Amino acid sequence: MVTLNGYINNFMRNTFLLLASFLLLVACSKEDKKNDPLSSSPHSQKNNTSLSVKTNRNADVVDELYHELMEQKPELQELENQVEDIERAKEKAMDAYKQYNDKNATYYTHAEQRTNTINDSLLKNSIELLLKKSQYAYAHKNEELSKAMLALEKESISLHDHREALKIILSMNLIEKYQKHQQLPEYSPQYKQLIARYTQTVKTADSLLQVK
Repeated sequence: MVTLNGYINNFMRNTFLLLASFLLLVACSKEDKKNDPLSSSPHSQKNNTSLSVKTNRNADVVDELYHELMEQKPELQELENQVEDIERAKEKAMDAYKQYNDKNATYYTHAEQRTNTINDSLLKNSIELLLKKSQYAYAHKNEELSKAMLALEKESISLHDHREALKIILSMNLIEKYQKHQQLPEYSPQYKQLIARYTQTVKTADSLLQVK
């Protein structure tokens, strides 16, 4: 049976490996950008310009591009699998701790509420002292594990930040390739004409406001 500390140790070790993978992928991404094959490969141009067809206007384009890259790069899919595994392990570890800690916290809350109903002041003070002593002993016993939970949460946040950075950097490379090989609509007199029509329509609307 895997212990809670085992889950924590696995999480910390796997997080380090994931962050190392992140740095490697970013480095490879920058190298790929320097050696862009699109400049000489018509087939590659076709694949990248097809992004305009795949992209859903209401969807998160960063996620769409990243998922497309995952289909092309097995290491990205493996990274995502590792992220899912490590997050499940973290949730399992934290759930076990939370259940144990919540049970104790709830007990002390209820015990204090009952203590406040005692009318005998001497007896009440004695119970309060006993509760404080018990709470202090529990906090001391729980200190190391509590710090471990905070460290787990901190590492989870760090992994999230690095993963988002990875998605942005890799998808940015792809969208810049799209910009490079997809023709930008040309500026034409039509735009000036539309602007003039808007201006005239606004004036018309203003003039109608003055009609009594």
